[in-house]
Amino acid sequence: MLNKILCAIFLGAIIGLSPLDAQTAPAAATAPARVKGRIIAARVQGRVDAISKANGQTRVLHDGDMVTEQTEIITAPGASVILAFSNGATVNVAANTNLNIDEFEQDPFASDLKLSDLKQEPGTSKTKLSMSKGELVGKVVHLTVDKGSEFTVQTPVGAAGIRGTTFQIIFTPGPNGSAFFQVTTADGRVLFTGTTITPVNVPAGKQVVVTFDVNSGNPTTPVVVSGASTENLAQIQVASQAIATAVAGTTIQSNTGGDSGSTGSTGSTGSTGSTGSTGSTGSTGSTGGTNNNTPPQGLIPAQNTSPLLGTG
Repeated sequence: MLNKILCAIFLGAIIGLSPLDAQTAPAAATAPARVKGRIIAARVQGRVDAISKANGQTRVLHDGDMVTEQTEIITAPGASVILAFSNGATVNVAANTNLNIDEFEQDPFASDLKLSDLKQEPGTSKTKLSMSKGELVGKVVHLTVDKGSEFTVQTPVGAAGIRGTTFQIIFTPGPNGSAFFQVTTADGRVLFTGTTITPVNVPAGKQVVVTFDVNSGNPTTPVVVSGASTENLAQIQVASQAIATAVAGTTIQSNTGGDSGSTGSTGSTGSTGSTGSTGSTGSTGSTGGTNNNTPPQGLIPAQNTSPLLGTG
């Protein structure tokens, strides 16, 4: 009998402790869902068009305009635009370039970001650009690739994966399906992955120059990593300095509110509707007949309910 009592007490103690243990167990951490990143046209020179893939509408970009993913950027001859991304990346898009912003998402950040102060991206991000022709110089702060960040620039003959780098990409379609491709790394490292070749590392101070047959995706010249030319390194330096100047005073607002755009101007207040005219007084019925004081149907002044014209 004593053994049964002791057993019951022991089981009760275990049952009483189990819920407490379950309540005090730490909850598994959940990574915040990525949101749409913010992109600002930090400096626009000449005619630069932004075409929305969602509705096909075209607008001319100006300094300070917001740009979203799923937008095609087209620079006219002699034009250029510096796009500043809220993960600390910037690209200087040269003249005669078609650049698509296919995707840009990142972790939410609660504080406003001063781009010139960023040395590493806040959280993680995913950036996918594609260039069908033209030239750009990019300056990307250190990305947390080990936690899933990625930044790629796709061309018809291959993609350049950026790891936190200052780089230049040139892609020029030529006659008879030929194309000229060049990627130069001024700082950091670029991983070039061609459509039919194994990935090629392009470290700082190096470049890859290849001519391709676009129809097959095959290089018609050897894929060789060589020393970057003095001319290209000088071009990258000039473009990088322009980027630094353009973003010196650029601050990007917190993206915890979700998608964003530039703050729109306040719409003008609609004009007050005019007051409807007062209905005319009905005539007095003739003497003798029975008068129920109800005007004949159709003579009652109709009440105006239009918000623009006012109420009668």
